[in-house]
Amino acid sequence: MRQLTCNLHPVLLVLISKNIPTGGLMKSMLQPLPISALAIFLLIASSVFGQSTSQSDDARDDFAQTHNKFDPHGSIEWTQYGFLPTHTSFNHRETTLTRANVASLTFQWAGEVGMSSASAPVVGQGIVYVAADGMIFAFRASDGTPLWSHFSCSGVDTVQAALGPHALLVGDGGGDLAAYDPVTGDQIWCRDESGSITSAPAVDEKTVYITNGSDVVAVDQVTGIGRWRFTPSDFSPVTNTPAVFHDMVFVTGGNSVFALDRMTGHELWHTALGLQSNISAPSVAANTVYVGGTALYALRASDGHLRWSQSMAGVSITMPAIAHNRVFVNSQDPQFGLWAFEANTGAFLWRNAMPGEPESTVTVANGVIFDIAEFGELMMFNSATGAFLGSIVDPNGHPFNSLFRSQPAVVNGVVYIPTFDRFGPNGVDAFKLPCREREHGTDTSNSRFTECEIR
Repeated sequence: MRQLTCNLHPVLLVLISKNIPTGGLMKSMLQPLPISALAIFLLIASSVFGQSTSQSDDARDDFAQTHNKFDPHGSIEWTQYGFLPTHTSFNHRETTLTRANVASLTFQWAGEVGMSSASAPVVGQGIVYVAADGMIFAFRASDGTPLWSHFSCSGVDTVQAALGPHALLVGDGGGDLAAYDPVTGDQIWCRDESGSITSAPAVDEKTVYITNGSDVVAVDQVTGIGRWRFTPSDFSPVTNTPAVFHDMVFVTGGNSVFALDRMTGHELWHTALGLQSNISAPSVAANTVYVGGTALYALRASDGHLRWSQSMAGVSITMPAIAHNRVFVNSQDPQFGLWAFEANTGAFLWRNAMPGEPESTVTVANGVIFDIAEFGELMMFNSATGAFLGSIVDPNGHPFNSLFRSQPAVVNGVVYIPTFDRFGPNGVDAFKLPCREREHGTDTSNSRFTECEIR
């Protein structure tokens, strides 16, 4: 297997494209670096790009991580966009990958899906699911062996799947929603929801929730029977993945955020945020709904009251990730980069300009932020300080997918990342820590064997 180390040249591309002065730093990057010099450079890069007002190492999450009864399967799986139905994008159970070892992540396998860009992956039951063009693909999580692939119902623009307790749920651009057996790929049911499903479904214990451009729809996962349908009274175009929190469903569309009763779909409240050009899906934690757009917004979940807004982070702010009492987002000009804010007050914590202007959602796990950068490499940062920890790239030079609604999945010590190369082929890559062979002996035997051990 090819072992990948920190890839720094795309960082230089970001510097050049943003006209950031580099001085002698640029000259140093153009020369081969010995290991000692590389270590020094990483320290300099972290201090140059990571502006921090908080240096505490908060390995303990004192902010209320939304780990509720809708956590599917009771095991460590990445079952949907944003990890949980609340979309916090925070895998609070990850323990293998740490700030000290993520720079050693090594390429393991790639699963190809053809020339179209790969969606964000879903991981569960030992299988990785990726959508591309009009199809859904399943790969064995341990080695990338293709297990099955199918066209979605309409076979048009299939979106990221969601793995519920009862089925794999898949929507597509033709407006069809379908349920599949996660192991065999056999279709269980398919129904036409009209419109166009352009974002991933969300799932809880029994229900799948989708948007089709004009409606929010709730469907029984087992039977495919519709539970309810909500159409905004102001005809806001609802296109983003809904978020589920306790007995409420939250959805964004146009310039607004809507809260719905989870059982009936009746509107509970509706808050207008002002003119938005690219509003994000909502994420929810500690009775607060977070939304990105022309600013970063925090709304009280119970009544939609605006708790705070933060406009210093540029525009096209991505769906917020929430962990360790912090909110993490990517943004575009004029203030591009990766940002961290205090979750309760919106106070600025730190900014790192290294990722550039990606549209993808960040992932947080065990004190590490995983961010698909603008130029297609995966960058990793310290969630407490914003310090750069390392980066990885596809071994064949395919850029990772940094477009809207893309996201890396981090589960059980493995990072799964979709690719988007306009010249193809594309797919999903898996990276994990390298293995090493160790020889063992005993006092009573000269027998030896080898084992694969995480280091």
